[in-house]
Amino acid sequence: MTVMLSTGYVEKRNGSQSFGSLFNGGCIEVRTGTQPANADMPVTGDLIARITRNGSAWTPGSPTAGLRFDVSGRQVFKRPTDDWRLVGIAEGTAGWIRLVGPEVDAGGASVTLPRIDGAVAEIGQTVDAQLFLPTLEITDTTLIDINYWWFATPPLSGE
Repeated sequence: MTVMLSTGYVEKRNGSQSFGSLFNGGCIEVRTGTQPANADMPVTGDLIARITRNGSAWTPGSPTAGLRFDVSGRQVFKRPTDDWRLVGIAEGTAGWIRLVGPEVDAGGASVTLPRIDGAVAEIGQTVDAQLFLPTLEITDTTLIDINYWWFATPPLSGE
């Protein structure tokens, strides 16, 4: 599948909230299985890893381990001075990701929470994916440094 934006993300961005105000302090969840049809839907699959700053344990609302982003126009980048790390928490095959903001997101259906869903692929594959990893097989001992990440925000209504 391709990148999916939640209704909450689109409405908040159209309401002039910045990408950083929505996602700084959040994390990227890595899950097994097939990506939901849209980012408003409940999560599918098992949570097998999180990407956080420094690989630290992530707690909603705590800025310590949360990801931070730099923005240039419609391009969003991993802050180059930050170290991001995928830390495995269970065994499984990575199938998709969900970027969540710093607030509590229990993974249920929501049209208000900002979320971005995307596909995962192995480095070297020529497919539409938002995260490329050296392996899709994750265990509770997996550690993978994420050296580069970017997202191009599509035009939102009114832009």
